[in-house]
Order: sequence, then structure tokens, then C-alpha cells
Amino acid sequence: MRRWAALLAAILTGCASAPAAKTSLPQAAAKSPYDAPPTASHAIEVRLDSRPARDILASLSRTRLERSELLVLEDLPAVRLAIRDSGRSSEVFERDFAAAFEQETRTAVFDFRSIRLARDRWRVLLEGLASREKDVAARASRQAAALLPSDRAVTARLQVYLSFGLAGLADHVSMAGSADPEEVIVDLARAFGESEGESLDGQVVRLTRLIAGEAFRQAWKTYCESSPSWRRPDPRLGPIELLLRATAERGPAAVFAFDENFLPLAVWLKEPMRRAVEDLNRQAEKFAAGQNDLERRAELAAEVRRGDLARRPAGSAGAFLADAIVEASGLDALRTALERGPRSFFEAYDRASQADKSLPPLSPVIRERLK
Repeated sequence: MRRWAALLAAILTGCASAPAAKTSLPQAAAKSPYDAPPTASHAIEVRLDSRPARDILASLSRTRLERSELLVLEDLPAVRLAIRDSGRSSEVFERDFAAAFEQETRTAVFDFRSIRLARDRWRVLLEGLASREKDVAARASRQAAALLPSDRAVTARLQVYLSFGLAGLADHVSMAGSADPEEVIVDLARAFGESEGESLDGQVVRLTRLIAGEAFRQAWKTYCESSPSWRRPDPRLGPIELLLRATAERGPAAVFAFDENFLPLAVWLKEPMRRAVEDLNRQAEKFAAGQNDLERRAELAAEVRRGDLARRPAGSAGAFLADAIVEASGLDALRTALERGPRSFFEAYDRASQADKSLPPLSPVIRERLK
């Protein structure tokens, strides 16, 4: 499924772009919660494969199209998955790939022409990544484990393909539940399209964080499925339980969408945080107001199940709440809150907002259910 592009758009509406990371891979900022050492022996395996990007770029770098190479490209797992994710046929892929070599023809789904035009830039990036693939995978594994609670060890496996030419606007797609290990395709042109001039170290840090976010999402899902605190419903939360659960589930993973230079979020993104929490409060009021209307309750529940609230307010507000807990009480407090379930997550933020009046408060509807 498509992930961070839509999430960031919801979180950062009206804000400037994140500043480029200036630190190298071995020396990322310690202020980032995802750079803290894990507290349990989680087994998170990340495998990185840059062959799709290298093969696509090599084909696009030729003076003319070699149609025999298209069949070779289509046989790559990453390309097969990208075509499937697009909802189009291999004929559309072939037509758009051929259009990269034409001056007048326009692509319809897969934009390979812009990759061909900037092929020298992407060749330099791939050459720089070649010697760092193992480091990126190892560090992404550590970052993914950093936010996980320590009461149980989690096992997760992630296969990441570096590629070009994804359909749509997302910088990566996750083929959730499609295989073991779960597969993710990262479009390097989308992920780094606006980072020209950024150092290689900064680009590597950015790529690592993106991969770590997907690895954490998978590991966190596994954790929630095995944890009694997350499996059991909490009737004390009443009609707003689905909303609070969605927010608490998505919040920690959404933290990975932010460059460490934006942390703490309550300082550098104060206005977006205020808007996100206000949006969450309004949604909670809607859920509470519909508690006696069975039809309305069913509509709101369907919104959650369809994922309509995954980005806003659940994803955006959840990220701000999670980071505020870390800033107020430390990373161990966030881990403990996550271990104890959705109610504990909101209780931890409520305590933080009561102690620090600069943090936007939860609505009376939510606070009443936390008592």
C-alpha cells in the first residue's frame, strides 16, 4: 500500500520542507528516538537489493531502446510488483519505457523519461550507495527496533528493492502481506528528487530512515497482534475507542516520517501539531456524538477500517503525541505506554500536556474517557 507521501502531505500542510540531514550514517543525531539503542533482542532483518535500479538505469542510458532488455526488466521481482501495484498491464510499462527515448511521446503511468534525462545524477547516487547497502540495512534494523516495547521479542523480515519509475506519486510502496519477507519498493527519483546538492551522507541517512519506518511498521503490527493489551477491546473508551486505537497504532510509525532536524516536533512544528491535535479532538467529538445513532456509528467505524483516518488525524496526530511523550518523559515512557495499549498511550500524552501547557490539550471528550 502507499505510505509516507500522503502522510507527510497531511502533516506538513502549509509548512516548509524538512531541512536536509547534515550528519553521516555512523553519526546521526542522538535526539532522534529512532536512533536510541533497542531495549530487547528484537530480530528485525532488512535486506536491500539495488539491482532493479541499476538495471533500469543501464537500459535507460543506452543511445536507443533495446526491446530485448524490457523482458529481462519485467522478470525482476521489483518490476513485476510495481506493474501489479499500478493496476496496469506490462504493455503499458513497455510503452512508457519506450517513451523515455522519444522527444514527443508522453508517458501515461510510468515516468522513465525524467530518469533518463537525469541518468548521470542517479548513476552517482547508485555508485555511492553500492558500498553502503549493508550499513543501511543494519542501521535500519536497529532504528526499527528502537521504539518497540521490551516485554516481548519481535521477529520481522523486510525485503527492500531500490528502483525507478513507480506509478502514482508515492516515493515507495509496501506490498503488505504479499510475501515473507514483506516487500517494499523505493523509487529513488521520488525519494531524492528534491535533494539535489545534498551530501551522499545525508541521502543515505534519509534512505535509512525511510526503510526503518517500513521495518518498524511491520514489526509493530506483529507486536500488536501478539500483545493482550492491543488484542483486547477496551469498553471503557466507549464510541471513541476505534479512533484512539487507530491513532495509537499509527503514531509511532509516523515519527519515522520526520527528519531528525524536525525533532522535537512540538518545538519545530508547533502549529502543525496544534492543528493535528485539534483535528483529532474534533473527530473524537464526532465519534462521541454518534454513539446513540447506530447508522452513524457504522459509518465512522467504516472510515477507520478503510484507512480514511490513517493519515489524518490518526497518523499525523499520533506522531506528534508519540514525540511529545518522549520529550516529556523519555523514550522508556513511550515504550511503556505502547506496551500497555491505546489507553496508556493517551494517558501518557495527557500527563505531558498537563505538565507542559504549550502542548495542545486533549478534548474533554477524550479526557473523560481516560478517567
